[in-house]
Amino acid sequence: MEILKTGIIYCRVSSKEQIEGTSLDSQERACREYAERNGIKILETYVERGESAKTANRTEFNKALAFCTDKKNKVTFFIVYKLDRFARNQDDHVTVRAILRRAGTDLRSVTEPIDETPIGRAMEGVLSVFAEFDNNVRTERTKGGMLERLKQGVWPWIAPLGYFRPYQGSNIVPEEAIGSLIRLGFEEYSKGTHTFASIADFLNERGLKTKLGKPLTPQLMEKMLKNPLYCGVMKVWGEYEGAFDPIVSKSLFAKCQPDYIQSTQASPRSANNPVFPLRRLIVCDECRIPLTGSTSKGRHGKGYSYYHHHDKQCQKTKSIPKEAFEQQFVEYLDGISPDSEYEKLFKAIVLDIWKNNYKKIDEENEQINKQISTLTSERQKIFDFHLAGKYTDEEFEEQKKRISESISQKRLLIREKWDEEFEMEEVLEYCFSYVRNTSKSWIEADYKEKIRLQKLVFAGRIEFDGKKLGTAELRQVYKINQTFQSDKSSLVAPRGVEPLLPG
Repeated sequence: MEILKTGIIYCRVSSKEQIEGTSLDSQERACREYAERNGIKILETYVERGESAKTANRTEFNKALAFCTDKKNKVTFFIVYKLDRFARNQDDHVTVRAILRRAGTDLRSVTEPIDETPIGRAMEGVLSVFAEFDNNVRTERTKGGMLERLKQGVWPWIAPLGYFRPYQGSNIVPEEAIGSLIRLGFEEYSKGTHTFASIADFLNERGLKTKLGKPLTPQLMEKMLKNPLYCGVMKVWGEYEGAFDPIVSKSLFAKCQPDYIQSTQASPRSANNPVFPLRRLIVCDECRIPLTGSTSKGRHGKGYSYYHHHDKQCQKTKSIPKEAFEQQFVEYLDGISPDSEYEKLFKAIVLDIWKNNYKKIDEENEQINKQISTLTSERQKIFDFHLAGKYTDEEFEEQKKRISESISQKRLLIREKWDEEFEMEEVLEYCFSYVRNTSKSWIEADYKEKIRLQKLVFAGRIEFDGKKLGTAELRQVYKINQTFQSDKSSLVAPRGVEPLLPG
């Protein structure tokens, strides 16, 4: 007797243009066609409109998960158009995937070859990594644009209370009436006789309200009094001088800061120590205490640095010279780094999927261009009707505006797709320049880059038995490499990939 296969569909778009366009309809249609081809009965459809996939905090997504985890529903498949609709964060992907697996529900992508076989799981791991990578690349692009604006002295985000933006894209400008009240608040608070609550009451009595027309709160006053934007300084990704008029002077702002009074107090000791980049990453496999580091001076004043931990009862407790321990870590990185055979196969799979995805994008763009062509013809007819006297000026403007907006929406859809495209071969080569030379990258990195690299390689701490480094939870690319090395027959390029492999 054939077992009934059931499923739910989840669709998501993250922009207004996609909502107004056809992205949601095309996603759902493709998912339903996939279900029909594979004999899957659709129980529910969940549609997320304009929500980001950076986190798992999505309303319809959570409803879909709740439905799948309810045992009485017996959902076999969670169907998405593409894996980046499911999650664009690797940690969320792994967590939610585990929840679905416990509920007996498998994830399926309409446009990507994933399933429960070793190849399918490897594919899913690769694709989820690159979904997060793609999201990070676009985030960096956005950040780059904002950073350039900051360097020009322009505040690119929402104007705080007391400022406004005269027109879209302009710099912020002080609001005269509100700005004078905020300045009065700074002057009163600088006298040292007010708390955040009393200064909020002081300004409320004089009619100052939030942008929503509500009274000021002590919490809001604390944020305002500590916000350097009011003295023309932008402290985001560094410190930049604003090219807009400040509401208060820098000297007045400084008088309102806690460190103005407590400047003589010693600053707290930093938890970071550039001398010991492996602190807290390595853990004793017996007592589970992370290793730390310290430097002691010898008889002649020379410093000697060691890694160790503080449990004196642990039999494996001892001081390990920094240079020797870090050399062992470098050799450990060499041992987990992918070889050229893995790199070839990994690149081939990703490039094959990437090219297939953009082939589909070409087809979608061709359809959109046809729609634009049709709309352009309609717009020409409107001009002809107006010239012939069939439309009044008012009717002409209304019809022209409607068609022009539709054309703009279609063009935005094409631009959005192609803005995401870049040379994947170059990207892969750039990534593997770090992955294949992980140890070299770590050696040449400064302290902050070392810490960041360690987080990209390791998902948890590394065990140490007193002599050598052992088990560690690795990030996806390195984890897949371990699977590949342990059983190379479990990861084979699918048909159609072989010709892409370099000769």
